[in-house]
Amino acid sequence: MIDPVGGKFGRLFSCLLALVALISALTSAMTGPALAADDIDELRAKGHVVIAVKADYPPWGFRDPQGQLIGMEIDLAEDIARRIGVPARIVAVQSANRLEVLRQHQADIVIATMGDNTSRRRIIGMVEPHYYASGVNLLSREELRIERWEDLRGMPVCAKQGAYFNKSVARRYNLDLRIFKETREAKLALRDRRCVGFLFDDSAIAADLLQPEWRGYTMPLPTLDEAGWAIGLRQQAMGGDLDRLLSDAVADWHRSGLLLELEEKWGIKRTGFLVGMNRLWSARDSAGDFLCRRGPDDKFPDECRPTRVEAQQAAPRQPGALEVWLKSAGINLSILYDPYDRAQFLRGLVNTILLALGCIVLSVVIGITGAWLLGVGFAPVRWLATGYVEFFRYTPPLVQLYFFFFGIGAMLPLVTAANGVETPLMGGFAWAVIALGVYAGASNTVIFRTGIDAVPMDIRDSAAALGYGPLQAYVWIILPLALRNCLAALNANLVNIVKATGLASAIAVPELLYVTNQIWPEEGNTVEMMNVLLVIFFLLVSVLVYGMHRLEKRLRIPGQGA
Repeated sequence: MIDPVGGKFGRLFSCLLALVALISALTSAMTGPALAADDIDELRAKGHVVIAVKADYPPWGFRDPQGQLIGMEIDLAEDIARRIGVPARIVAVQSANRLEVLRQHQADIVIATMGDNTSRRRIIGMVEPHYYASGVNLLSREELRIERWEDLRGMPVCAKQGAYFNKSVARRYNLDLRIFKETREAKLALRDRRCVGFLFDDSAIAADLLQPEWRGYTMPLPTLDEAGWAIGLRQQAMGGDLDRLLSDAVADWHRSGLLLELEEKWGIKRTGFLVGMNRLWSARDSAGDFLCRRGPDDKFPDECRPTRVEAQQAAPRQPGALEVWLKSAGINLSILYDPYDRAQFLRGLVNTILLALGCIVLSVVIGITGAWLLGVGFAPVRWLATGYVEFFRYTPPLVQLYFFFFGIGAMLPLVTAANGVETPLMGGFAWAVIALGVYAGASNTVIFRTGIDAVPMDIRDSAAALGYGPLQAYVWIILPLALRNCLAALNANLVNIVKATGLASAIAVPELLYVTNQIWPEEGNTVEMMNVLLVIFFLLVSVLVYGMHRLEKRLRIPGQGA
């Protein structure tokens, strides 16, 4: 066994890894398999098949005005259920969780615009032949005149969480990705000029460009990394009768022209991939048999699977000593041995700390100011302060985040960067500090006001008798005493705001939750990454609580308390 660390740091490092491994093991043990099936007999005994599809990817999978899931892949899911002989239960997934839905036995089959690649094959099984194919391209404003992928180096580019190409394209061209959980949020950010383009499947971009709302936008670059779309199964189902049924179904879809018909039905521009696959799979030899049929090894010929992963696979990466050591212990933590993941994770950690500090400082300043305004003699000022408290305390923080970022942020003037690109005056990080600080500041206002009201009146009268003005008395006498009275409640609210910093990921602020959600969909290490996140937030909160405890001891009046 290779021990890559030593000394005191090594012991601390080993303890943290042991803690993550223990929590991961307990989590896995408590997450038992749901009622799921990996072969046809089990599905028929169960009486239905659960098929996961996209709900945010028109026209392949989306909701109609009545909320029903419709689209090209929903039609394919219904055809699969018909072939199995049971009803289909269609469930919605996102790019970020579609692999885990299979791993956690929440679905039997996934057909959700899922590109086939080697990293995903380490997590789930991919059925061949592929039923569709696409590559990665950019949706951008025509006025920017982007001509080469190299033109995007260092520029902000919006992307969708969980897309297979995010990491590879970002590394290749040094992109500053702004990753959003939902496609609509990424597109809205593009319209608000928070990025120069939207990195996405070329097939979906082509469908968007047919819509009037995207007039003035273009797909200016050559498509990269075309990958086949595969139906997903759990790895233990590969090679079984369900895998064979799905493989034969895709072959039949290509031969019969069903996929071409569905493209036309859903208004998708006809693709060369499907035209070529229809021609390839419907071709016959002189004896009238299909050229693309299973051979003696029960597999389809390689030439009938032009987008197969093996044909595009680069030389395998050689794992280092640390990676081998960790994986031999059952721990998959790419942030320790993958330079890109490590850099992203450290960036997220630093941003989380800065975000927490910014929110704490702003919320405390607002709380102190608001508590004073609640006590002034001029009634309209008190009413305004009360209105602020009531509004921001009882509005969900995520709604406030969107209000500041997409609402007020869109009204601010644009600034021209050094590269000539116009961008909003304030970025997502600043808006996150403002939104979360204002939200927590409303509660801090009430907390400080309660502490002030608990200060005895004779102390306030004494301050006036000593010649202190109202503001001086508030700052130098009343506020320190009030802080002693409300320290416990203030501590609880500040802990909550540190935990709430993860909400900033919704507007693509690269904090810990944001970068973690980029790593685990591709590495399949959900349990490890979620537990690393848990441990780090526990440590951050512990530091805050320790600091508040030290402050409480310094503010304690001698002779009072333990």
